[in-house]
Amino acid sequence: MGFFAYTGLVYWVFIAMNKYGGIDILSSAVCTLLLSLYLALYTGLFSFMISFLESRSYVPFFIISPTFWTFLEYLRTYLLSGFPWGLLAYSQHSFIPMIQICSLLGPYYISFLIVSVNTSIFTLLKKERRSKMVYLFSFFTAFLFFTTLFYGLLSLNRDSDKGKKISVAIIQASIPQDVKWTEEYKIKTILKYFEKTNQIKGKVDLILWPETALPFVLEENPEILKGISRLAKERKISILAGALSRDENKRLYNAAFLFDQDGEIKGIYRKVHLVPFGEYTPLVKYFPFLSRISVSGEDFTPGRTHKPLDLQDFGKLGILICYEGIFPGISRETVNNGANVLINLTNDAWYDKSSAPFQHFAFYIFRAVETGMYVLRCANTGISAIVDPRGRIVEKSSLFTEETLYGEVFLKNEQTFYVKHGDWFILVLVFIIVALFSWNLLSHKNLRKK
Repeated sequence: MGFFAYTGLVYWVFIAMNKYGGIDILSSAVCTLLLSLYLALYTGLFSFMISFLESRSYVPFFIISPTFWTFLEYLRTYLLSGFPWGLLAYSQHSFIPMIQICSLLGPYYISFLIVSVNTSIFTLLKKERRSKMVYLFSFFTAFLFFTTLFYGLLSLNRDSDKGKKISVAIIQASIPQDVKWTEEYKIKTILKYFEKTNQIKGKVDLILWPETALPFVLEENPEILKGISRLAKERKISILAGALSRDENKRLYNAAFLFDQDGEIKGIYRKVHLVPFGEYTPLVKYFPFLSRISVSGEDFTPGRTHKPLDLQDFGKLGILICYEGIFPGISRETVNNGANVLINLTNDAWYDKSSAPFQHFAFYIFRAVETGMYVLRCANTGISAIVDPRGRIVEKSSLFTEETLYGEVFLKNEQTFYVKHGDWFILVLVFIIVALFSWNLLSHKNLRKK
């Protein structure tokens, strides 16, 4: 599973950094090796700890395994800026009834359940390992599985379409990554988005353009800014468009601009969680050679807050730019800040024809279920989509196609238990880990006394 989960990612690091980022093959290979070694640390640590504890403790491996694996996934989400790509839970993105429990427990519970089921089956098949505890653990795992499934089936039968309804159009222009930033193609890019917006028929409240749809610093291009304002005013639509932004101190941001139906800029969201070596180079002050393996020219500055953008009388738009959507905590924070819908603007052309764009899209099915919100996904090229609060795909585009998706979504006001209380399940696992190690330590001490 691990191999397939990271195939698309390795492709991006090794090939796309060279093809699209101008990084030489040797540096791309170094990046691939370093990332592979880093990710291997978690699997290696898991394997070592299970082997070590099984031979030196009284705690069965089938109890240690799901607990320790899940804790390591959570650690990987936050350690060294975090990288929760390819959590085990995401393998169940199409098993919609099973993942409804994420609205209560979050995605890490699904990872825990997967490892529990597999260790139960493995232990039952090993005749010499059978004991009362094995049967008890297997019964408990089966209980969790069917309870989770039953909860999911009940959730899918409940009506989730409540709240104010708005009509949206998602424009996927499929601009090739290798020409996107060339001077001669920038104007063509802008004109394509204008053309596709003018082709929209019927009443639409909000139009989405993807991450860096406008390959300019918008504040430094007043004519383009005026053109978008005029377009929004003439069509009586609101436009959310990805672009570059600078503040009064000349700091550069990856941003999203919201134009209202009067052509006014109602808000700017500036991406908070940046991609290391893609949007900024970490520790470059101390290790200047790191700049050689970064696709970023001028480093972006992180935004300050995950505050939603206010869409006049409709509601608040929670913005997730590209990489931010792979973090469950960022979506939670955005909804806690008042968002009524989650919108992901991304440019997955970097991934080319690999498994990565499909994996990246799958993560947002979980964000919808966890938060109980509609998720609107606008990509430069696939996969653009509308996902309902139960994780069901309403509309979906293909890769490398020019498409406009239409839909009606409800702006939600209710918050799920997971949004309100977060990853409390991880605290339970930490308690279990501490209890197991304490019990094992005491057992060894008592054995020595005897």
